[in-house]
Amino acid sequence: VCAGAAVGASVADGPAVAVFTGCVARIYETGLHAAITRLLAAIGQHAVFPDDQGCCGALHAHAGDPGTAAMLAARNRAAFAGAATVLTLASGCHEAVAKAVAGTRDAIDHLADHADVLHFVPRPERVVLHLPCSQRNNVGSDAALRCLLERVPGLEVIGLDAGFGCCGAAGTQMLTDPARADRFRQPLLAQLAASGATRLLSANIGCRLHLGNGTTLPAQHPL
Repeated sequence: VCAGAAVGASVADGPAVAVFTGCVARIYETGLHAAITRLLAAIGQHAVFPDDQGCCGALHAHAGDPGTAAMLAARNRAAFAGAATVLTLASGCHEAVAKAVAGTRDAIDHLADHADVLHFVPRPERVVLHLPCSQRNNVGSDAALRCLLERVPGLEVIGLDAGFGCCGAAGTQMLTDPARADRFRQPLLAQLAASGATRLLSANIGCRLHLGNGTTLPAQHPL
């Protein structure tokens, strides 16, 4: 992980890499999409964002609606037909996309494979890193993420892991059972407040929305 190899191709000549944006994140996270475009360019690749993609269907599957989940999976399979590599940005979407679309990888893992050609400007800042349950237990890109963040000069990263480590968002639970979701979130918010950090990082959009609603600090995807 995070070993990397030099990439000599220019962006124009390098391979195209498709990026899954999903539904909410497609509008909410345009800054993240610009960031992944810049990072891919730095390793000699260029990002493409298929227009016909949509929701991954994970929430539908969890809610007992496999029919809609299957329909959404088929839509994404068609949208990414022909793409050799499809990168996901939200850890909560990854499993559903990977089951539907061949060649799916977490964007963090993909970038870590080329880490040797990524050079970051110094960022003297203390940040907290929340590792979503879906990232730790399913995607498994947490080690690659830490490796990438360690390459940023001056960046101090504090793990946000109080309580169960789970923020409580849990798909739609932050909407359907906000009191329970808040009980899971509170230890993390208390740890965040005591950390002296100026920014919160988390690789799942649901976690960022839920944690971000409990703090005035910026809540962003690590990339």
